[in-house]
Amino acid sequence: MTKNSLINKHYDHYKTVIDDIFQELYHLTLNVKHKTLSSTVDNIRARLNEPFLFVIVGEVKVGKSSFINALLQTGKEVAKVAPDPCTDVIQQIVYSETESVIPINQYLKKITVPAEILKEIAIVDTPGTNTIMDHHQEITEKFIPVSDLIIFVFEAKNPYRQSAWELLDYVNKEWRKKVIFVLQQSDLIEPENLEINMRGVAQQAMKKGISEPKVFSVSAKRELEGDTENSGFEAIRDFVNNTVTGGNNVRLKVESLLSTSKNIMDTIQDGLEARKKQLSIDTDFRSRVDSLLDNSEGKSAKQVNSIVDDLLREYDKITDDIQRDFEDGLGVFTLVKKSFLSIFSSGQSLEDWLETITARFQKDLKPALEKKLRTGVKNMAESIKQMAEIIDIEIRKSKDNLQPNAQLFGDIANKRQEKLENLQTNVEDFITETENFINKDMLEKGSALIPSMATGGGLMVVGGILMSVTSVIAVDVTGGILTALGLGVASVYTMSQRNKIVDEFETEIEKGRDKLKEEVTNRLLDYVKEIRTKVDNNFLDFDSYIGEERKNLESFEEQYQRIDEKFEKLKKDFEIG
Repeated sequence: MTKNSLINKHYDHYKTVIDDIFQELYHLTLNVKHKTLSSTVDNIRARLNEPFLFVIVGEVKVGKSSFINALLQTGKEVAKVAPDPCTDVIQQIVYSETESVIPINQYLKKITVPAEILKEIAIVDTPGTNTIMDHHQEITEKFIPVSDLIIFVFEAKNPYRQSAWELLDYVNKEWRKKVIFVLQQSDLIEPENLEINMRGVAQQAMKKGISEPKVFSVSAKRELEGDTENSGFEAIRDFVNNTVTGGNNVRLKVESLLSTSKNIMDTIQDGLEARKKQLSIDTDFRSRVDSLLDNSEGKSAKQVNSIVDDLLREYDKITDDIQRDFEDGLGVFTLVKKSFLSIFSSGQSLEDWLETITARFQKDLKPALEKKLRTGVKNMAESIKQMAEIIDIEIRKSKDNLQPNAQLFGDIANKRQEKLENLQTNVEDFITETENFINKDMLEKGSALIPSMATGGGLMVVGGILMSVTSVIAVDVTGGILTALGLGVASVYTMSQRNKIVDEFETEIEKGRDKLKEEVTNRLLDYVKEIRTKVDNNFLDFDSYIGEERKNLESFEEQYQRIDEKFEKLKKDFEIG
């Protein structure tokens, strides 16, 4: 017993295997949200137990319906020859013990006929390829993907009309279907011209990628009139017998299914590759954004250090002047005049003099620190703004990487586009909306400076707030330097204690310096981190999309690989190359 005979004998087993594979493929098409492929695979599964399917195509008035009627040998007009092609419909002709016509929809009807040949095959008679386009979608999506053989019927006198050959491109390139060519109405052309046209069709088919094309010439008129010897239908029936009823039908049926599956799998693979490429682009985009944020945060940290250094230099300069005046003031006193209620040369009491020294911290130090902070924080805020604008540009560039298409990527491309548009809107709002940068506690402390800084935009407001807050910190620090010393100086002042008092004054100034450095540094660095967190938060939804897409792709690829391995095994079992 031959291998094909064994396969035919166990076809029921193979049908179960094939159905299981296509069921997995169906679920994969659902998972990747490709409705057209899902419908095609579902249609294939529904037709596994149906006969070999012939789809008849060709232009209007080339004799397709007459060809079918002659092939069926029923003596009746099974496939109606429509007088008006524009009102024609797809006719699906199948076996039944009784004749019936069952309308399916406005473009499709099912005809049942008790013809013996229909036990082995089913026939789909299509409208002309050059008729209204509504038919085209019905044919290409519902019947061609599940067909086992497509018969292109041409007018014998003129087999070169364009629309049928364009459909051949679709059939051959998209679905790799087995095709044959029939020149109908051969009784209307001279034999020598018929031979020329048959050779021309074969050559055209080879140009279209059909290897060893099979071309037949027939006359339905002669066949229906009983001239079977000259009708050419004997060769067609021999082909049908060898293809379908001659013991090789199972192998060819499986070959057709594998051809269809190849198209579906290639479409899915192309879509998955596109999605993987886009995921890689999006991942790189996020990495670039993170690098921009890292660089900006690092640059801001350096700017914070620079701002603090400038503040400390100004602090040192002013406190050095005040300290010199303080020491000079202490030298004015003599042992004779020392008293806790003594009066300075100016007539001030010790308490008044200390208040004057303290006031200088307010008068000289506060505006100097504010000026330094105003310049430094303005530069830092401008850098942050530039960083945000660069991120906005990166988002715009990333939006243009992939456009939605009608294949596998439509839904996910639309979803991605929506996420990026939302992200861009959020970032733009973040840049322009002042409220995104204002801490209520900070706002209360620094409200006086906001009007003068507001013209610089949302990020400039941050500079104003930080300058105000930091200057308040500085005043709190310096205002307390002499508070701790005042009572001690007033109560225990003596010449012998002068150096001790000076040392304590220096110590308090140094404490103020350290506190200024610590407070300003911490406040500014915390705010830099706060801005970084706010920017990162704008990406939460997009990051979630990336994580979900990565997980989905891993699952899809696992499913794809598993299905592909099963198809390869089936291909090997049937020795299909």
